Amino acid sequence: MEIVSGMSYVNELFKEMIFEGDVLFGCSFQNCAFLTCRFDRTNLMGVEFSDVIFDRCEWNLANVAGCDLRSVTFKDCKLVGINFTKCHAHLFHLDFDNCLIDTCNFSLLKLKKTAFIKCIIRESRFIETILTESTFEYADLENTIFHQCDLEKVDFSHARNYLIDPMVNKMKGAIFSLPEAISLLSGLGITLK
Repeated sequence: MEIVSGMSYVNELFKEMIFEGDVLFGCSFQNCAFLTCRFDRTNLMGVEFSDVIFDRCEWNLANVAGCDLRSVTFKDCKLVGINFTKCHAHLFHLDFDNCLIDTCNFSLLKLKKTAFIKCIIRESRFIETILTESTFEYADLENTIFHQCDLEKVDFSHARNYLIDPMVNKMKGAIFSLPEAISLLSGLGITLK
């Protein structure tokens, strides 16, 4: 099936499609699934995804300016260089399961109750992000920045490689596992022997 700019798609399955440098301006996808598709430098400006699942897909440097992401799930996906701050914030909701998230920006977003389960999140940014009641269970957060975030009741159970300063983030009720939780002391200037 060929996707045409400006068209609406409902209850469709898109399989093994490659969108390399394509422009999908004004498309609407509702209750659709994308299976093993690639979005390489794809322009998703003004595209609406509602109740959509991306399974084993790749998003590499896709332009998501003005994109609507409502109840979107990424499963076993690879996302590189995506600036989610450019998306429409209204009804914005994402979930990630076993994804590689590399050099992505989630700053200034409201991501309450968002799942980042079993994800590798490398060199990504969460600055002034509201993550209340989200979960990063079993996530690897190598070189990922959390600064001035609301991390209240966030579940970091079995997460690793995080460096979160409790002095600049709201963390009441957050859940951490030992021994990784010891890294929280590094922002307090405390030395352990």
